[in-house]
Parts: sequence; C-alpha cells; structure tokens
Amino acid sequence: MNIIHFDTIDSTNTYLKNNYQVLDDMSFVSASYQSMGRGRNNRLWTSDKNKNLMFSFLIKDEILINKYHEISIIVAYTILEILKEYGLNDVAIKWPNDVYVKDEKICGILLESISLEKMECLIVGVGLNVNQDKFPDNYIHPATSVFKQLNREIEIEILKDKIYQRIIINMNKIKDDYNFYLDIKNHDYLKDKKANAFIHNEVKNVIVEGINEDYTLTIKYDDKKMKINAGEITFHV
Repeated sequence: MNIIHFDTIDSTNTYLKNNYQVLDDMSFVSASYQSMGRGRNNRLWTSDKNKNLMFSFLIKDEILINKYHEISIIVAYTILEILKEYGLNDVAIKWPNDVYVKDEKICGILLESISLEKMECLIVGVGLNVNQDKFPDNYIHPATSVFKQLNREIEIEILKDKIYQRIIINMNKIKDDYNFYLDIKNHDYLKDKKANAFIHNEVKNVIVEGINEDYTLTIKYDDKKMKINAGEITFHV
C-alpha cells in the first residue's frame, strides 16, 4: 500500500488521473484541503481545512476493474462499518454511493475510470465529514459529521488508517467473490421510500423497492418495476 498526503491539492482524484501510470495498485492519496474537490455530476465538494477526511485510491488490479459495478457501494459499506465501530447509530447507504446518518449525508464517494483500448484503472474518491461542525445552507442534502453525531473530535490520522486497512480487506474480499449483499441490504437508506426520480429525462414519482443482490436498484413507477444501474437515476427524497 502506497500512501501519499498533500497539505493542499486541487483534487486527489485528479492527481491519480494524472499519475496512475507510475503509481502502484492501491495507492492512497489524501489532502488536508482540496481547492477543486468534486462529487458526482461535477458538484463542488467543499471542506474546511484539516477538519475532514478526503482521499482517493487507485485500483489497477484487473479482477477488481472487471467488478467495477461493486466497488462504490462496497466502499460506502466500508465507511459505514468504521462509523458504526466509532459508535454512530442509524448509519445507512444511500444508493449508489453515499453514506447517511438518519437523514443527513456524512460521506460521498466518486468512482471514475480511465479507458484507452481497455479500462486501465479505477479511481475512487471519498469525502468523509469528520470534525467540521458547520456546513453551507445551499447543499442539496443536509450534512452532518462524526463530530456532530458524537459531540467530540476524532483523530483523523487514526480514522484514516482504520479506513485504509478496511478498504484493503474488503477489496480482497471482492476478489475472493465474497457476497456483501446480506451486509448491505440491512442498511438500505432508500428502501420503501417515495422519491422523485429523473428517468430518461423525465421526472417520475417512484417507490424504491431496494438494493438487489447484483447491487442494482429496483424501483416501481407507472405500475411497473425497473432495475437501474448506478448513474442512470438521480433521487430527491
């Protein structure tokens, strides 16, 4: 495991994109501050310096690359595991790649790939709110942090080491075909919720049936069911 840390960087995902050819598989890059941190759909991810855990890691292993559809939700589950060990309650995965505490977002995950003649690598970016206690009012979803949940500061380096080690363990489990579904299905934030969803550029009123064993999501709308993959739908619960 190769570990790199920057005091300030534009984006840890961008750094890995620019340097993946010379970096080892499972290289981890973190930063105390990102000036251009991004979430899904190029949304800006802002964070107070030295308050949160922001990192990305590089996957070059072909077995994991071929299982790319599993990666982000299992990284979300990995974060959930560690948060529960710290004593957080009501932690859940909001499909496909966010972690919520009750109805507030505590972690976002961004999965990107680089493809030339084939998929060269995966880059997984993680933003976890740790010690920040105030957040902008213009977030799409209300935010929380470990500090806000436990009312105490967390040593970020210790937390980071725990998460890195657990990611390695869980990536190896994926390679060994471990089935995370039974672990994940009990922490499904959207299950049985009503939502407005963008489907084929139209807003539909849907009911979420839940995460499936292949990590797709089943929804019901217009008296029919539909299985969707990550990236095909945006929820506003």
